[in-house]
Amino acid sequence: MGVEMKFRKAAALVAVAALASALAPSVAQAGQAAETCQTYTKRYFLGSGSAITLRVAYVDSALKICFGNSGVTSSVATQTVGTTGPGAATGWEITAGQAVVEDQRPRHVKAKFSGSLRTCVVKINPICSPASPYEIFGEYAPPAVGPAVPGWSHGPNGDVHYYDNA
Repeated sequence: MGVEMKFRKAAALVAVAALASALAPSVAQAGQAAETCQTYTKRYFLGSGSAITLRVAYVDSALKICFGNSGVTSSVATQTVGTTGPGAATGWEITAGQAVVEDQRPRHVKAKFSGSLRTCVVKINPICSPASPYEIFGEYAPPAVGPAVPGWSHGPNGDVHYYDNA
């Protein structure tokens, strides 16, 4: 009876060890949260900076931020640009420049989007105004309380004016 009891005890220990080793990978994986990504966007309409507040172009800025257990793991800035109907009709051209992440830390991302805006009177042998630069900034720095969304800002109104709506 002593040998039979030792045999049962050993068999039970082997079964527990086998179960533990089978569960070990899934327990380890459960501790690692999957990376999740969120894309935040902002559209600014641009005007010529004249007394006429005609919106001649737009910039769609996008900031994709990926998060893991330790906070921000990666981020990418992109932009697309285009002219509005009145802008295209009056010869405005917008050129996208760089869209770059300037700073990335576990709880902070700052991106800059730039380019230029000009008008061309004639398309063949164009007569164009000097290009006026635009700058847009997206900054993600979540508050202790409240929604975690980026704040958007832009360069000063000068030769280019910025508008939130068309």
